Amino acid sequence: MQRIKIGYLWRMMLSILIIGLFLLPPLNLSTAEQGKSIAINLASNPLSFDPQLALYDAEKILLANLHEGLVVCDQGVLLPGAAAKWVISSDGRTYTFHLKETYWSNGDRLTAYDFELAWKRLLTTENPSRWLLDVVKNAASYREGKIKNLDEVGIKALDEKVLQVVLEEPCSYFLNLLTFPAFLPVHAKYIKEKNFDYAPGFCSNGPFRLDKWEPRNHAILVANDYYRGERGNIKEIKVTFFPANTAVALYTAGMIDLLEEPPFSILPGYVTDLVQASTMGTGFIYVNTRRPPLNQVAFRKALSLAINRDLLVAKTLGFRGIPATGLIPPGLSDSKSGSDFRQTGGDLIGPADGQKCLEQLYNAGYPNEDGYPELEILVVDSTVPAEMAKILAEMWELNLGLKVKVKAVKFEEFMELASTARFYLARQGWEGDYPDPMTFLRLFHSEAAENFTGYQDAEYDYWLTEAARRMDVSSRYKIYHLLEEKLMADLPVIPLYFSVKPYLVSAKLEKVTYSPQGFPLFRMARKLD
Repeated sequence: MQRIKIGYLWRMMLSILIIGLFLLPPLNLSTAEQGKSIAINLASNPLSFDPQLALYDAEKILLANLHEGLVVCDQGVLLPGAAAKWVISSDGRTYTFHLKETYWSNGDRLTAYDFELAWKRLLTTENPSRWLLDVVKNAASYREGKIKNLDEVGIKALDEKVLQVVLEEPCSYFLNLLTFPAFLPVHAKYIKEKNFDYAPGFCSNGPFRLDKWEPRNHAILVANDYYRGERGNIKEIKVTFFPANTAVALYTAGMIDLLEEPPFSILPGYVTDLVQASTMGTGFIYVNTRRPPLNQVAFRKALSLAINRDLLVAKTLGFRGIPATGLIPPGLSDSKSGSDFRQTGGDLIGPADGQKCLEQLYNAGYPNEDGYPELEILVVDSTVPAEMAKILAEMWELNLGLKVKVKAVKFEEFMELASTARFYLARQGWEGDYPDPMTFLRLFHSEAAENFTGYQDAEYDYWLTEAARRMDVSSRYKIYHLLEEKLMADLPVIPLYFSVKPYLVSAKLEKVTYSPQGFPLFRMARKLD
């Protein structure tokens, strides 16, 4: 049999290719790569696609991929979103946002009026998130009924592409606030014409749009053709809400690419696929500093040093938490782009130390095991908090000889007792509202509603206010670090763990990023063949 010469073979293949090019429709070079379809399973059913009604993680995950605010937080760094740029006045009170040439998924132009309407609508509701607008001129006065005219609130579209926001006073973390879901834009006609009753086909301005939604069954997101930002190769996201066991079986069979909240029992077998996304959350113990012996710093330090946080997390949270090393969790940027506040701040707590905790107890006036007071941990009556409090009580009894009771109550009673200082120790936590250390540090201002500890320090209050006013990023973050160090020295709060959100992610799915709240973002994601 005669062998075909290589040169002849190449010429034949080239001829076929050239003929094929004339027969095929013109190729769009900008979308030459074929889009991929992925499947994800979320742990709960979304009840609403209204950014201002989003309560559950499933809703927030979908919204994070459907909408885009004026600014976005990507890997801890604030970047322009729908805004091309912004100008801050010399006094730090006026922000002027210039929008990009941006469109809704139905082809309508996104305008500054959409943002104005959406934000002012938030003020007219009973949504607890509306207090975030209190930094805006007259927003708090409108919320409290002191003024009736919304036009007096400092939010105004100057034209279709320019939004101006006037603040009550300089607010260094204002741009970070805008990453909260309630600040996402909403197409005006879905407020005016449809009373915000979202259905399949509603408009979004992010990298994806909602194509289909069968409540309690599935949703399908497809690439938004009107989105002009950079993106990966995902053209379709099939979203299901199967129970955990069903979802695991489908993931194992390769039919699901990302699985939210996998069962703890199966995680050890999928360590290579496990992603623990920071959720901007810290679990801690409120210490009532008004009640002896908790009014002594040495006694509070003894309590903290007697806690084995690695063991506590392993027994109660597993892969859903990591031991705390400070108050501020990982995932928040530091003053330098790409840096992490927690990593820069280092470990401010240290490991459990049986000898040091006894030394601190001695310094607090308890040289032996005589006269120890009986303490009580107040918790919300739920499995994990109660179990965590029980383990803490055992650690304090074993390492310090203390007698500690656990008082489990309903949430409403917990808040009543905590807010009226009728407790010794209270196990609670906080998830940041925006990606800035201020969302945690403000909790311990002497006048903060959430400061159940009774901690009052004039120096702390002064520098907290100063940090809120300073527009220079470098100096502001220096203050943040000093404030956290002061809290960890005074210990009105004893951090226990940082919350993380576990996912199983297929090796075929690359470049998935995560929001500060731990929600997967698929804009730049790529699926391999």
